[in-house]
Order: sequence, then structure tokens, then C-alpha cells
Amino acid sequence: MALNIWSADIHHLFDQFTELVDGHIHHKKSEQQLTIPPHIGKGSMTRTRIRPGMEIVVTDLTFEQNMKLHIQEACPLFELSYCLNGEIYCEWNGKESHTNRLTGNVLYLEDELVYEEKKAGVHHQMVEIRCSPQELFSYAGDIAEKHSIETWLQRYKGNIDAYADTPAMHRCVYDMIHCNYNGTMKRLYMESKAMEFIALFGEMDGHVTRGTSHFISREDISKLHKAREFVILHFEHPLSIQALARKVGLNEFKLKKGFPHLFGMTIFEMVRKQRMEKALWYLEVEQLNIGETAFSIGYSNASNFTTTFRKYYGCNPSEYIKKIRNPDTFTNKF
Repeated sequence: MALNIWSADIHHLFDQFTELVDGHIHHKKSEQQLTIPPHIGKGSMTRTRIRPGMEIVVTDLTFEQNMKLHIQEACPLFELSYCLNGEIYCEWNGKESHTNRLTGNVLYLEDELVYEEKKAGVHHQMVEIRCSPQELFSYAGDIAEKHSIETWLQRYKGNIDAYADTPAMHRCVYDMIHCNYNGTMKRLYMESKAMEFIALFGEMDGHVTRGTSHFISREDISKLHKAREFVILHFEHPLSIQALARKVGLNEFKLKKGFPHLFGMTIFEMVRKQRMEKALWYLEVEQLNIGETAFSIGYSNASNFTTTFRKYYGCNPSEYIKKIRNPDTFTNKF
């Protein structure tokens, strides 16, 4: 099967592919899940739109016949991808690349025609972080940092290059593939992981170095404390990293790197911590049921709350309720 796609915006590829294969699309706020028809193959693609100019696409597909795409990348595109399984061939401007399982690619294309082919009968599973260069520039704190990012991007312009991954990058991809959150929490989690992956790639590539204290000024520390206060006060409905950075007047990169440096946990981890601690209060003191507790701390789905509670405390909320009602079996685990 051959498809022609004109991508004038980084979000067009997913939208046009969905239309051309006549797939079923399921919308969940900022997330769209495409299920392809049986004659095309089986499986799904899930796109999480972080913001205009940035998205994460998780692919889990097996095609009935070779899928051939002619993609006109008519907009500047920076993409980091990681293939957990599959066979992908790409050709562009007289160049070619072959992608197999457990390999990653970095590309920076602008006004390029790319031919891509995925083999039939092969389980294709991968993660793609797609963003415009302007989104990367938004992380720059000053002109010097912007110039550094521009220089970094130019290294990959017009190419699709393989990169050597690290265990930390592989874990980050695994976390995105197996994310069990929904709604706002999923978007916040996926955004955090995407930024982590970009930072890990930059670190591996020599663009950034470890350590954050050199860029945290006294003013930055004050803004980070404001961010922490806002996260604690509004954990039921957390803001995206972009919105939180805007709220406290801090550069996104400094917020993402400075927050765990100063407080020992990521923004997502702090949101989860606040939710889980408040859950104990609702279950034990307010004596709410599981569904009421989940809703009160910002979960729209009680099963997601139960999953998180079990991971955090080591037992289901129903088991916890039984233990607090029978003090003889209560342990110091909680």
C-alpha cells in the first residue's frame, strides 16, 4: 500500500495517515488513538499533543502488506525516535537509512521528500518525539543558549542519523510505552518523559552536561519555590510544564532541571506524592470510598487511581481500608 502525505505542520502526518487509511479515531482531550482497519493490519497509533509544535506518537502496528509512504516534510521538523521492534527503510535526497529493533534515530528535516517503507507481517513498535525547532528554542534562557541549540540542530540538518542509546534512554522509552495514566496526568507524564528523553539525548550527544547548580540563580530558586507551592496547592489539576513555567516566570529548561535538583523529585513525582498522601486522608479520616477518593484527588478513573496507589503503597486501596478498620493487622508499611 502506497500513501502520499504533505506535511506542512508537524501534526499533519498523523492526521493525514489517519484519513488515508480510513482508520477509527478515538479522542481523549489532547490524545488521539488510531485503530487501523483489518485489511490494512492490526494495532494502533496513539498521538499525544503536548502543545502546538510538539507531539509524541506511540506506534504499535502490524501491516497486512508493505506500507509505503511518500512524505513531503514541508515544515522544519526535529524528531527523536526509538524503535523497540520493526524493520523500516527510509530514502531521501539520495541518502538512505535502515532501522531495526532497539535502535534510535535523530533527524532535522526541512522541505525534504522522504520515502519510508515498513515491512508487512512485522510487529512495529516505536516512540517518536516530534517538535518544531521553535519549541526547542523556547527552552533557551538567553541568546547564547539559543545559538547553542541552533548549532546543535545544524549538525543533523538534512539527515536521519542513528544514535547510540543509553540504559536511561531505554527506560524512558519503556516508561512512555507503558504509561498507565489518563487525562491531565498522562499528558504531564508524557511531556516530562519527552523532555527527559531530549535531555538524555543531548547529554549523550555532548550538548549538555550533568549538574544544574551553575544555572540556578537566587532569583531562579525563588521561582522554583513558587512552582513547588503551586504544585502542592493544585495537585488535583496540575498544569503542564509549559503553563507552570509561564505561571512562575521561569524558563522551561530551568524548571525541568532545577525542580528535581532543588526538591529531590520531578514535578510529576511531586504531584503523585501529594495525591497519594491526600488519598490516605480521604480514606482514613474522611472515610470516602475508593471512587470518591479517586475523584477528589483528580483521577477521572478509579482503576487508574487503584493502580497508582498499589505501586506507591504496595497494596490496593481496598486492602488498606481493611487494615485501618482492623488495627491489629495494621503495619508500619504506611
